[in-house]
Amino acid sequence: MKKKILLLNPPSGLYRRDDRCQSRVEDQTVHIIFPPMDLAYLAAIARQEQAEPLIEDCPATRKSWNDLETILKSFNPAFLLISATTATIKDDLRASVIAKKLNPGILTMAKGEYLSHFGSKILQEHEELDIIFTGEPEFTLKEILSGIPLNDIKGLIFREISAGGGKINQTDQRPLCENLDSLPFPARDLLDNALYTSPETGNPLTVIQANRGCPSHCIFCPAGRLSGYKLRIRSPENIIFELKECVERFGIREFLFNGDTFTMKKSWVLELCELIRKNNLKIRWGCNSRVDTFDLERAKALKAAGCWVVAFGVESGSGDLLEKMKKNATPEQARQAIKAAKEAGLLTHAFYIIGLPWETKETLEITLRFARELDTDFFDFNIAYPLPGTEFYEIASREGLFDETTLSTGSYARAAARTFTLTPEQLTSWRKKALLSLYFRPLYICKTLSRVIGKPRILKNYLREAWRRLRHLL
Repeated sequence: MKKKILLLNPPSGLYRRDDRCQSRVEDQTVHIIFPPMDLAYLAAIARQEQAEPLIEDCPATRKSWNDLETILKSFNPAFLLISATTATIKDDLRASVIAKKLNPGILTMAKGEYLSHFGSKILQEHEELDIIFTGEPEFTLKEILSGIPLNDIKGLIFREISAGGGKINQTDQRPLCENLDSLPFPARDLLDNALYTSPETGNPLTVIQANRGCPSHCIFCPAGRLSGYKLRIRSPENIIFELKECVERFGIREFLFNGDTFTMKKSWVLELCELIRKNNLKIRWGCNSRVDTFDLERAKALKAAGCWVVAFGVESGSGDLLEKMKKNATPEQARQAIKAAKEAGLLTHAFYIIGLPWETKETLEITLRFARELDTDFFDFNIAYPLPGTEFYEIASREGLFDETTLSTGSYARAAARTFTLTPEQLTSWRKKALLSLYFRPLYICKTLSRVIGKPRILKNYLREAWRRLRHLL
């Protein structure tokens, strides 16, 4: 009989559950639910070890805690792996309590950026949880399912069952996966792909993890530290094979190329775009970029390969703040990147981050004026959230800018920390007013509507999203 493993997003709210971005879905002005590719990768790994995986994305499928209990009873897994976020950690681990109550012999595991930092403490406080993953989880899970003793597996914090549940051990850090082509394609057949759709077209959308890692040292983001400040990329040929599988097997033609630094290696980007074009895949996709890794040549290649939107981490209009946050980019580079994207016919999405310790009323207004100047097609103001393991967390903790109790109530839309001069309430209020002032400009509305006139399905989706956004901000 095959070993069964349940891979779980618990019913604790709709969140982006990758370690870099742990925002509530409703906090983003572009409302989109991405498929849990981390769990799909782990499911594919489980299959390699002759295990039977089941993925439950409870928030996306609107399953309750009672539903989860029913699933655990009927599937009866030997292993449970929970994906947790900083804001939802207390609720997330409720899943291990339910699982142990139903089957005391089940091995309960959890992963998440927060757990990597407070793993020993979490295990001491939650006796129903057996194992915490630190670092990249795929090959750690592979070794657990293959039966290797836990003491010999890197990347774990675990409770020694033979020690009566009292002794907590931590093994050495697991090296990062250097050959991303060695990973199996995600088990998309275990997902209800119709649930994850483009907010613009309503068509099924999936995520392609084309690269991992980031060499940048931005103080608010854990991506660099988690990746050893190193960029790792898949071969373009390997990505093409996955795209073909999505198109031919699952009928998916819309994608997000997820990567902290998708456009960083120019030769790789150009080669991938050329292969997409030569294979005549007829796909529609978006990607993320840094403003200092973008130019007109890259922009034109993206457009020719089916890219329609590029999201940039602009962060601030203040050069001084950009230096303090260690963004290693300038407002002028943002101007040039947005200009190149527009010239190539790409839509643009700018992300700004507010609320770092040095934020003032004056720097907020500088950023708002800059957002008006750039006039991107979409934009978000995210309030800096003190994720454990980031330099921002260390600074804010040292300066007394937040306390741990606010982590579960704060979000990217509701400030969890104050600045040296602004309260959380001021930051939260400013964000709402700024977004309203930008999204509901008459000229912006006219420009947006002119883009979708004659496309009734897209127009309907835009109007629905505008109404949702207005209700959320008011």
